[in-house]
Amino acid sequence: MNIFSQFVKSLYSPKAMASFRFQGIGKTILYVFFLVLLTSIPMFITFGTSAMNLVKSTDEFLVNETPDFYIRNGEFYADVEEPFISEEGGFTIILDPDNELTLNEIRSYQEVVAIQSNEIIFQGAGTTDFVPLSDFQGTEVTKEDLIAFMDSVGSSFPIIITILLLVGYVFFSAIKFIQVTILALFGLIVKNSLKRNNLRYRHTWILSAYAVTLPTLIFALLQAMQIALPFSSLISFAVSLFILFLIIKEVKVKKPAHNTVE
Repeated sequence: MNIFSQFVKSLYSPKAMASFRFQGIGKTILYVFFLVLLTSIPMFITFGTSAMNLVKSTDEFLVNETPDFYIRNGEFYADVEEPFISEEGGFTIILDPDNELTLNEIRSYQEVVAIQSNEIIFQGAGTTDFVPLSDFQGTEVTKEDLIAFMDSVGSSFPIIITILLLVGYVFFSAIKFIQVTILALFGLIVKNSLKRNNLRYRHTWILSAYAVTLPTLIFALLQAMQIALPFSSLISFAVSLFILFLIIKEVKVKKPAHNTVE
């Protein structure tokens, strides 16, 4: 049975999954990589689209909406008579070279990047961070420099996004292998309780790789639809463990041989 057929069977048939225990570890490892790739596609598409839109919108914002500004000798200058404030999608950018806004006024915004005469203030997720512009001593940064930087990011964006997606794929694969390994340990407890003594850890690991299929797919779709569930990891593990229980239950009990005396 090919990997795609196994994927389909793993969505509804514990009996079919139970028969997969006889296959090699290599094919099971390949299946886990396939499962991660398949369920990551919606997230990768969303991430790539969002990143592309962010680069494009940032470039357009710098070119069309911001006043001329520059950082020189650790100080910020901008061609404004009053603080420049731009709000979009809950995110705020403030250019305040004359320090007219107080820290409390800046903190009144949920997510904000504010540049004042001598520091950059980042406000988000309930925390406030400060970066002194003295860290840029001896360096001059202008609006044109930032626009040129965003243009270079845009031109190399396909390479950057490909690298990020590959790193993400490797990371998600590692997490999935850890989940399967932990689930397989619980599988040993399940197989002992069901008296399936013919199963070894090798078998429970293989079966666990297929038991995680349905919850992995469900939570990938929920994530793609931006639906967040509390304790999602715990729920996913509990569903996987229940499916593994159903799979092991389908494994036939080895009957002891009876010797007949003639």
